[in-house]
Amino acid sequence: MASHKLKILCLHGYTQNAIMFQKRTSAIRKSVDHLAELVYITAPHHIKPPTLSSEYVAESDDDVSEEHKPFGWWYAPRYKPTKDGYFIGYKESVAYIQQVLKNQGPFDGILGFSQGAAFAALLTELLENKSHEFSSFDHPPFKFTILVSGFKPTMQEATNTLLTTEHKVKTPSLHYIGDLDTLVLPEKMLSLTEAFENPVIFRHMGGHYLPSTSTSQKALINFLSQYV
Repeated sequence: MASHKLKILCLHGYTQNAIMFQKRTSAIRKSVDHLAELVYITAPHHIKPPTLSSEYVAESDDDVSEEHKPFGWWYAPRYKPTKDGYFIGYKESVAYIQQVLKNQGPFDGILGFSQGAAFAALLTELLENKSHEFSSFDHPPFKFTILVSGFKPTMQEATNTLLTTEHKVKTPSLHYIGDLDTLVLPEKMLSLTEAFENPVIFRHMGGHYLPSTSTSQKALINFLSQYV
């Protein structure tokens, strides 16, 4: 067992929540238990009702159990441009993460899935680049970031200044890309890797999920072992 466990913040996908994401990553979580503590949090925005062909389809009324209530890091009905250039709910989610880092941190790294991966990528750069408007984090840069089915959150002017190929993110990154993913196409995931200086890419013959195969687990263990 590692003398010091890494502490990793975990961000779920759109229309998911912490309980759901924890269950869906149980095999991976157990495989790295000797290396890392995974901390799952639920996004602050209740998605009601689901507005996309989503990662999880559920009713969002009060009769639904906490496990099945859908949340998101920002609202994404059609990704229409907004007046201030930010996704609706994005600023509130940044403020929420600032409190999480302050009250539950420090964290060694971050792991995100789908919309959570897009947000994790943005947060990784914000902690690294202190000159940005939203970089007032009382937290050091992450040592690493793990992005599963991630994409660049385009369509809004403000976030288009982040994750560019001109100013690449230096934080080490591991990217899981499903070649059969139809919700986030592989080319979009590859586009995100190009925003990082030295991305490690794990491709699998699956869809929109974090694979729990032995090779997937080994890739994660090898990546995390560098930071223990």
